[in-house]
Amino acid sequence: MAQTEYLIIVEKYGPGAYGAYVPELPGIGVAGETEDEVHDLVANAIRLYLDELERDGALAADSVVVNHYTVAI
Repeated sequence: MAQTEYLIIVEKYGPGAYGAYVPELPGIGVAGETEDEVHDLVANAIRLYLDELERDGALAADSVVVNHYTVAI
C-alpha cells in the first residue's frame, strides 16, 4: 500500500478530553485524555480503515488535501 498523508483534526474539549477525526475518511473519530493518546488512536484507526478497504477490494481515495492553514485572530 502506498504511503498517503491525511489531515487529522485534533480538538480539545476540556481538561483531559481530546478528540480527533479525519475529514477524508468518514467514520473515523477517536477520543482520549491526551493529544498523544488521540494521535496513536487515530493512526491505528486509519490503518484499520485502509486494511478493511483493501480486504474488501475497494480502493482508498488519494488524499485531496493540498494544504492546511491556521488563522490567529
